Amino acid sequence: MEATCSPDLKCVLKCALNISCLEMDVYLILLKNPGLDVETIAKELEKDESTVYKALRNLMERGLVKREYRILKGGGYKYLYFPKDFEEFKKIAKDAMEEWFRHFDSMIKDIEKVDKEELASFAIVR
Repeated sequence: MEATCSPDLKCVLKCALNISCLEMDVYLILLKNPGLDVETIAKELEKDESTVYKALRNLMERGLVKREYRILKGGGYKYLYFPKDFEEFKKIAKDAMEEWFRHFDSMIKDIEKVDKEELASFAIVR
């Protein structure tokens, strides 16, 4: 059985933006429901809060998510997370996809130059 990556838009975006499947899922949840906290996202995805926080941190570093500080009525605070403005996201995604496709175009041209031994050198040896 051959393993393949589905060519759907979610998969292509994930690869082009260099984010994990979980990070893509977190972004999509925030797109549907902006202003969620880590606990709510973790419950929705059935993941540990620390795992979701790491995903959110990576999305923030990439400029795809922002967080806002909220003071709670009973005291304390929490952070709420929001997706990047959708029009800005589309521009970031388009630019990333164009770069990703340029990279693949270069690899397609390079495949003509690869010989059997070079390709075999990529094998995992245990």
